[in-house]
Amino acid sequence: MRADIARKLSGIMKLHRALRLVWQSVPGWTVASIALIILQGMLPLIALYLMKLIVDGVTGSIGDAGRASAFADIGLLILCAGAVGLATVLCRSLAEIVKETQGRVVTDHVSDMIHAKSVEVDLEYYDNPDYHDTLHLAQQEAPYRPLHIVNSLTQLFQGAISLCAVAGLLM
Repeated sequence: MRADIARKLSGIMKLHRALRLVWQSVPGWTVASIALIILQGMLPLIALYLMKLIVDGVTGSIGDAGRASAFADIGLLILCAGAVGLATVLCRSLAEIVKETQGRVVTDHVSDMIHAKSVEVDLEYYDNPDYHDTLHLAQQEAPYRPLHIVNSLTQLFQGAISLCAVAGLLM
């Protein structure tokens, strides 16, 4: 039981290091990514609320005598829903661009760190096969692993935002 808790705490500490590494590498792109995630989390809620208003408008105008004004209001809501759909696609595209750029910069930063550390070590480490295995593993996995963790967390964060927003709308 204690070993399981210790393993989970160790995983959380590694997660913190990965987040710190990504933040140190690209703080501006990270802020842009967070902003787009929040926006992408809120846009489905806005679309859902607009859909509710459209349905309410249509059902309310069925027995109404002023159908022309109701149709104009519903048309405006449909236009807004289309704009929200367009904004959703635009945000998704921008998020992909930001993610790709962020990934390239983090990969370059981690590769530079690995190269700097490999130059700093004594020459005797190059005679040790365990060191070569560790260096090879670091060269293979370190450039993409921190960003992969952060991308998974951002997807979780975006889903949590959407879930909280829908729960708030339902209440």
